[in-house]
Amino acid sequence: MKNRRLVSTVLFTCFIAFALMFTAMGCSRRDKSESKSKSGRPKTVRVQTVKKGDITEVLDYGADLQPYLEVKIFSPVPDRILTFPWSDGDEIQEGQRIALIRKKGLDMGLEQVSAQIDALDIEIDNLESELKRSKTLFAAGAISQQSFDKIEAALRGLKAQRRALQASKGQVAVSAGNAVIIAPIKGVIANKMLEVGDLAAPQIPLCSIVEIEKLKVQLKLVESDVPKVRVGQAARIRLNAYPQRVFTGAVKKILPYLNSATRTNTVEVVLDNPKDPETGSFLLKPGMFGRAEIEVERYEQVITVDERALILDNQMLEQQKDNQILRKVFVVDGANRVHSRSVKLGVRKGSVFQVIEGLSEGERVVTRGQNGLEDNQKVEIVKALK
Repeated sequence: MKNRRLVSTVLFTCFIAFALMFTAMGCSRRDKSESKSKSGRPKTVRVQTVKKGDITEVLDYGADLQPYLEVKIFSPVPDRILTFPWSDGDEIQEGQRIALIRKKGLDMGLEQVSAQIDALDIEIDNLESELKRSKTLFAAGAISQQSFDKIEAALRGLKAQRRALQASKGQVAVSAGNAVIIAPIKGVIANKMLEVGDLAAPQIPLCSIVEIEKLKVQLKLVESDVPKVRVGQAARIRLNAYPQRVFTGAVKKILPYLNSATRTNTVEVVLDNPKDPETGSFLLKPGMFGRAEIEVERYEQVITVDERALILDNQMLEQQKDNQILRKVFVVDGANRVHSRSVKLGVRKGSVFQVIEGLSEGERVVTRGQNGLEDNQKVEIVKALK
């Protein structure tokens, strides 16, 4: 029994010894592997040579086409519509009749006011005759001053009533004239709300007239872009409906205040609406959407870098001030070793940034393979981008 226990103890001791030996060998092999990896083949990267070039600062905003002018048409006369021969999309000229509203009630009102004026005229004539007789009697001492003044005051009161009725007659006549609705501008009928037989009311628009020979786009500039835009600057507009075409407009108006809720400044761009040579209809339609670009500044022969070389760094972002862009890049030296560097960027055009500080012409920056790179690490360049 004692011999069996002794054999078991020896076997267990041998097993522990072998386990420790294999663990040590594994660690040794891993350490050698890691050492070999760090001191082995350099990491493969792709680089680009920093160069000078021209870059244009362009403001890019969403563009929603709107009519250059839109006028809502109302009827001042609350009555039935007798004629309204227009449909949405019909072209109308300035001065053309849009609709005719029934005005029978207004005509009757005119007759009533005219009759009242005629009755007052008779009373005024009688009082004027009586006033003439009173003057003679007063001069002869047959009537008192009080009686004479009473007749004169009554005459003035009747004349005042006549003037008031005459003004009312003129107002009713104007309202009756408004029963004929005339187009105030040239344009296209849109948003027709009522038809013949409907009851027109001053609160309900009959329709709208939109001018589409010109169109406008209202851009909402962020506060930092406001000082860069001026009236008269050209704007390029690309629409989703015509992705291969560029339409040109100009800044027409800049509102003198910012929207307090959105902190944006509204800028109005106006453009001509060309006609389709085949159909003769206007090519652009209100409601189309795209992008508007305004070129605000051009920088010639400045240091530029591709955005693929730029790395977001948390420490740099903390140091970044307002209106400042800081990024990190890896620069490759003559011995193909990389060095991290902070760069200050300026304007952007597409994927290219202006470099204000941090890089010089001719230096090489890593554009692919930056992940995991460390300062002074050896790299292998597989292809340099020009």
